[in-house]
Amino acid sequence: MNQQATTDKRKDQRVEFFLIPVEREQMPVWVFKPEQDLEGHAGVVANVSKGGLQILTNAEFPLSAARYQLKLLLDEGHGIQPFSAQLRRAWSESLTAMVDVNGFEYLGTDSPAAEFLSSFESFAQRKVWVRCVLLPL
Repeated sequence: MNQQATTDKRKDQRVEFFLIPVEREQMPVWVFKPEQDLEGHAGVVANVSKGGLQILTNAEFPLSAARYQLKLLLDEGHGIQPFSAQLRRAWSESLTAMVDVNGFEYLGTDSPAAEFLSSFESFAQRKVWVRCVLLPL
């Protein structure tokens, strides 16, 4: 197979699709990666604690780096500027055939992303998904 045939030439924004287990159902969630972050891993925030968070990613492309830059992809209706945080990957495991769950710790103690995500419970109750991109550091 020649190099030309294997090179991805799409110019449009990429989307990754997740079926996320919620109670007895699977909820469809789409993550649109910004053009400048096409090489990153799309993800969905599963849960949050003061020390870190869990992020669901595509099992077909498992995470391999130890550290990542997290960029939250917020819907414009939230009225919050995009921001990011640096993370250390503590563990990864398969959730389903399509989805891996990954545990992360924050690097640093004063992350605006950590502060924003502390209100994650209110998002979960409204079934609003916090989407993100993970870029290897």
